[in-house]
Amino acid sequence: MDKEKINYFIYARKSTEGEDRQSLSIPSQIDDDLKIQAREGLVVVDTITDSASAKIPSNRPNYSTMIKRIKQGRASGIITWRVDRLARNHLEWGELMYLLQTGVIKSIWTTQREYKSSDSALLIALEASMATQFSIDLSIIVKRGLEKKVLLFGQPPIIARVGYLNTKSNERGTNSIIVDPQRWPLMRKAFDLILTRRYTMLQITSILNNEYNFRTRSSSKRPGSPLAVSVLHRAFTDPFYAGYFHYKGKLHKGSYKPMITLEEFDTIQEILGRKEKAKSHKHVFAFTGLMRCGWCGFAITASKKLKKIKTTDEYKTYSWYHCTKRKGAAACPDKHYIPEKAMEKMIIDELEKISIMPKWKMWVVETIKLDYDDELQKQQELLANTRNCERKLQKELDTLLDMRITGDLSEEKYNEKKVERTMQIIRVQEKCNRLEGSIKSWITEVEKILDFTENIVERFKIGDAYVKKSICEYIGRDWVLKAKKLMFTRHEWFYDIEALKNHYQQEKDRLGLMETFEEYRQTASFDFVRTIGCGLRESIRTQNKTKEQETGQRSP
Repeated sequence: MDKEKINYFIYARKSTEGEDRQSLSIPSQIDDDLKIQAREGLVVVDTITDSASAKIPSNRPNYSTMIKRIKQGRASGIITWRVDRLARNHLEWGELMYLLQTGVIKSIWTTQREYKSSDSALLIALEASMATQFSIDLSIIVKRGLEKKVLLFGQPPIIARVGYLNTKSNERGTNSIIVDPQRWPLMRKAFDLILTRRYTMLQITSILNNEYNFRTRSSSKRPGSPLAVSVLHRAFTDPFYAGYFHYKGKLHKGSYKPMITLEEFDTIQEILGRKEKAKSHKHVFAFTGLMRCGWCGFAITASKKLKKIKTTDEYKTYSWYHCTKRKGAAACPDKHYIPEKAMEKMIIDELEKISIMPKWKMWVVETIKLDYDDELQKQQELLANTRNCERKLQKELDTLLDMRITGDLSEEKYNEKKVERTMQIIRVQEKCNRLEGSIKSWITEVEKILDFTENIVERFKIGDAYVKKSICEYIGRDWVLKAKKLMFTRHEWFYDIEALKNHYQQEKDRLGLMETFEEYRQTASFDFVRTIGCGLRESIRTQNKTKEQETGQRSP
């Protein structure tokens, strides 16, 4: 066969799997192939390499491209280190032998010999079968070795997780997973932070990367990099760190050093919500949606900041309130950020003005009820008279009907009188309803307000965000934050309660010695409270009337 008329491809392959542990590296294979070329005077048109296993069909894209180019006539020969570099499975071996026997491939050179299309197919078929069977046997041996390593030694046959390392022993089957002295303490720090329930995944990642300069292990292909949030999330949900690993669908106990306990692992799964339906997480601020900026009139928003405490080496989260600065093109001049604690301090100062002690509140309620009893009696008398008037008008309407039936009253006159009496009845009924509502409403509102003011400061301090916002909405409206100062429009009753609180502060030494309501009733404080009670009653009536008018305006 004329060698000068055959164009050759050099092909080299190296797999990272166990089948190629004893094979030469790709550069070494190419060096041997070039020696064959020089010795035999072969014409090489291209060098093709793959880094993948040959035991799986169509697993090597460059090999498939080479066969396609051979079929197109670009070359008709192959130079390779050993024939098992070309294939280790029956499908690709069959195609390769077919191309060799039909003359599409005219020559295959190896370091051992040359295979020609004119040679007996038995020889290359035998070598092909031996290479394929070697892969099958090796796969079985490797799997048995891995199972033995798992069952007897508790060592997972995997790449070590972040915080651990794989040992690199030349003796096969003796490698194990050990602690990474550089990254193990940092990953343990990450678990400690999540267990505090005070840090998000993003915050923990930021702490490790920025504060502790965490970097992943570098390799020949990529340098070390900061820890990714997704990698940290996988670590938090991987039982490997608790000393357990999955192999072939079963959970096995590892013999390596666990980073966390099983109890800690279960707690983390609960924190992450993996034992329940997925939960959406968002920050809840007490005073957003409540107040506006005093400069630009737009909404006040809030944000959380993570800060390291140098004295304790701990991280704390702080909330700050500030203007959203989103109204039109004009920039808001207010650049202040108000800490949440400062915001709460200003609100507490306002609540202190109306916070009433339980004993004083009880006496105030009893005092106002005395006036309520007198008014109640008068209103009940007025209501009874109004009901009598209603019954009288209804009786007159019945008389008109009787007169119409007997013919003593014309139909025209009857209709006129009926409309007149009906309108009178409607007006009387509306008056009755107002009287009944007035009797019940204002004393109930007074008791509600006084109950609200009892220990209001303590309730605000221990309440959650929703409780704090509802307290603010109850005492006033139109909240404004300007130049670090908080302002709002107080409800009318606020000033009456403030007057009661101030009076008690002035007289608390004397009032504190009294044990019964009757003793208090003989003092000037009793008359003062009755006066304030009248103002409080009118404030509530005015507030209710305003609400009714606003409701009437909104209704269609």
